[in-house]
Amino acid sequence: METIASPLGPRMLILTTSIGKMESVFQEKIPRATEKRIREHQTGRWLLQEGLKKWGINNLSHLEVRRTKERAPYLEWIEGTWQRHPLPDISISHCKNAAVVCLIEPGFHVGIDIEPFDRTIQSNAFDMMAKGKELEMLYTYPEKALEIWTKKEAILKAKKLGMHMNPREIDLNDLDLELVTFTKDDILVSIAWQPVTEVSKNPEDVLIEEIHSKILENPDFKVGC
Repeated sequence: METIASPLGPRMLILTTSIGKMESVFQEKIPRATEKRIREHQTGRWLLQEGLKKWGINNLSHLEVRRTKERAPYLEWIEGTWQRHPLPDISISHCKNAAVVCLIEPGFHVGIDIEPFDRTIQSNAFDMMAKGKELEMLYTYPEKALEIWTKKEAILKAKKLGMHMNPREIDLNDLDLELVTFTKDDILVSIAWQPVTEVSKNPEDVLIEEIHSKILENPDFKVGC
């Protein structure tokens, strides 16, 4: 496992390792998955586990990985543990024989994507990721396709939309978030991040707010034990 230097900005932790057979508290069963896909999942979740330890969160039994309706992963305290302090946002990516995880401080969303530096994107896929002048540029400079794709993939992850947002609609010259791209050994890395605009509430938060509201409405209100 290796730590990758984080870009300037909010607190981040980026870890990478080779894909292999690993175990973690966050593993999930993936029905009908290939052996390769299982190893990728295991490695990503193991990196997440180790990253959280480095972040300073040691009682991982109180945590679980959930997914939004768009399938974006996020961390949540398990209902009933009554843990309320905010958690880092997470993003995981893998390619060839490498996996990477990125954690960012609470209050931000992050997306990371990695691709082999020597990967070639065929020209018949260009119109699925770009349009207009950007598409014309790709036909002229096809070697730029991989960088554009990793950038857009990182943006989709940071926005928690996955492929529910058309990458053709992303204008890299007019972004509302931060974006960096760099190489690490033979891997191209893109990281995007932005402030959180909506804060989700867990069931304990909702219950506490309901109790507080009832107390304000009725000073004689009591919580039974």
